[in-house]
Amino acid sequence: MPVATPAQYRAMLDAAQEGGYAYPAINITSLTTANGALKAFAEQKSDGIIQMSTGGGKFASGLNVGDNVLGAIVLAEATHRLAEKYDVMVGL
Repeated sequence: MPVATPAQYRAMLDAAQEGGYAYPAINITSLTTANGALKAFAEQKSDGIIQMSTGGGKFASGLNVGDNVLGAIVLAEATHRLAEKYDVMVGL
């Protein structure tokens, strides 16, 4: 399933608030952690949220580059492609 659009993400959050539940949110720093988050959501049949911190972005860009924004963009682009293979909604 593709990553949630802004409208789908709002609907996810509205449903959680109305239903009194929360989504798991996982901070990723690499393709390994992105894949782990997606796998966990799918195994539990749960929609979820994937987030990136500036430190995670810096790590993902490579130790010699250290570019927070570049790393976050790389992780976001990869997550968009990977999420299409799973049957859960992912907020990014």
